[in-house]
Amino acid sequence: MGKKSSRRAQAKKSAMARKRRKRLLVWFGVAAGLIVIAMLVLRNPLPEELAAVESFAPTGRAHLAEGEAPPDYSSSPATSGDHSASSADCGIYTSEIPDQIQVHNLEHGTVVIQYRPELDPGDIEALREYARTKPSHILVAPRSDLDDPVVVTSWTRMLRLESVDLDTIDLYYERFAVTGPEVGVPCAFAIDQSL
Repeated sequence: MGKKSSRRAQAKKSAMARKRRKRLLVWFGVAAGLIVIAMLVLRNPLPEELAAVESFAPTGRAHLAEGEAPPDYSSSPATSGDHSASSADCGIYTSEIPDQIQVHNLEHGTVVIQYRPELDPGDIEALREYARTKPSHILVAPRSDLDDPVVVTSWTRMLRLESVDLDTIDLYYERFAVTGPEVGVPCAFAIDQSL
C-alpha cells in the first residue's frame, strides 16, 4: 500500500506541476502579446500630417433620457460624453448637428467633418465630394461656432484645420474611422441634403 500511495502522491505532484507550467506559459503568452502590441503602436506613430491631432479623455457614454439637457462637454465640438439615444444618419447635412447627437455617431466610429458656414462654397463642395467617396462612418455638416474653418472629430480626438486639406482629412479618416468604443454599429452613407 505504501508504494501505491507514494505513486499517487507523486502523480498528483506531477499533475500540479504541469498545471503550474501551463498557467505560467499562458501568462507568458499574454505578456508577450501585450509587448508586441505595444511595440507595434510605438512603431506606428501618427504621421507628421496628423501631429496636430488633439486627444481628450473620455467623459462618459451613457444615453440621455428624453428631454434631458446635454452635459457640458470637455471640447467644442464634443468628442465624447453622455449623448442622445439616437444618432444621425451618416452623410452630408446642410444644417448643424447638435453635439449630443453627433457624439453618439462618434461612439460608433464615425468621423465628423464640420466647417464654418461662411467657408468658400468651392471648399464646402470639396468636403461634400470627399464624403461621397466614403461608403460609411462619415458625416459632414456646417457649424457656426467653430474657432477654425474646418474641424474633424472622432471619438476622443480632434483635428483643427485652417483650410480644406483633403489629404490630411483622408489620413485622419483612414486612421480614426471605426475606432470608437461601439465599432460594430454600421453607419452607411445614407443622406445627402446638399443635392
